[in-house]
Amino acid sequence: YTAAKWGSLCASLLFCLLLSLGAGWAQSQLTTADQLTADTLRLHIRADTDSVRDQSAKLAVRDACWPSPTKPARRTAGPTPGPWQRKTVVRFELTARQTLAALGIRAPVKACLVNMYFPTRRYDGGALPAGRYDAVRLDIGTRRAGRNWWCVLYPGLCRSACGGYDTPA
Repeated sequence: YTAAKWGSLCASLLFCLLLSLGAGWAQSQLTTADQLTADTLRLHIRADTDSVRDQSAKLAVRDACWPSPTKPARRTAGPTPGPWQRKTVVRFELTARQTLAALGIRAPVKACLVNMYFPTRRYDGGALPAGRYDAVRLDIGTRRAGRNWWCVLYPGLCRSACGGYDTPA
């Protein structure tokens, strides 16, 4: 072999090595993202409209529903809703109805467990990648055309997510 052929052979081998390392890294990233989405539960609240009244009601429901820092949310593993998820969905719906009633708002509320796409969300000290996550969804009203609000219920990241959330003016 000539020096040119050896150089070409070495370059090809190096390219193949880098390609396989890159594929392994990409696969590990996908595996990590899959584990994060499987072990995360989000809270998603959708308001009826963007009116100040509806957005304020949404925030009041948010404040009433999120777990206290002394009792963090817990999640049972697995692809199907477990007893905790079913109880939580019912509890959140009842809490939302009571909160709205206390405000004098008569609007239907529906809570359910969904699996939906969320964009990447950055928090202090890290980020949660975009992907499909399980979420407890609270729909307020029938149109649900207003801005929505969401955070990570488990592991408990709601507190830091809410700190800078603006209230309707």
